[in-house]
Amino acid sequence: MRKFETIWDVTRESAHPRAKQLLGQSVIWDYGDEDSPLGNDVGADTFAAYLKFRDARPTRGLQDFIREELEFRELPDVDWDLLDEARLAKLLEVDRGYAVLKRDDFIVGLAFAQLLLEGALDPVVRQRATTALCRQAMDAILAFRGGGGQDARKKQLVEFRRILESVQ
Repeated sequence: MRKFETIWDVTRESAHPRAKQLLGQSVIWDYGDEDSPLGNDVGADTFAAYLKFRDARPTRGLQDFIREELEFRELPDVDWDLLDEARLAKLLEVDRGYAVLKRDDFIVGLAFAQLLLEGALDPVVRQRATTALCRQAMDAILAFRGGGGQDARKKQLVEFRRILESVQ
């Protein structure tokens, strides 16, 4: 894997060839766009942390990175498969959605960081990220996040999921 100093060094030209093939002109390349998995604050921070992790500990397992990042962010390592909208709505009320939203942004950001750097995905990350994208497309989450444009956002989330599902 090529060494990158910052996320800004990872461009269409320098990313893994598989990522270039799968992403085309996707918003994913725009690290300044809040709708990009790597453009929101958590996604960008995850990408930067993953670059540092891989540089400092290239042979350490990805699960170590996930555990360390969740602990650092004070996010529980639970509910990865949650798709029950009623239960989700209750969780959003508990902590104003912090845990669910931040955990989803983290795992989706990690999936795309892996894709850009390695051209592949860890199976656990792929499964968790695709489920997170399904959850983020649910009406309860879209309404909670607000901002309008829910139909366009749903289409975008489906496209992100399609990309991740196509990575072998």
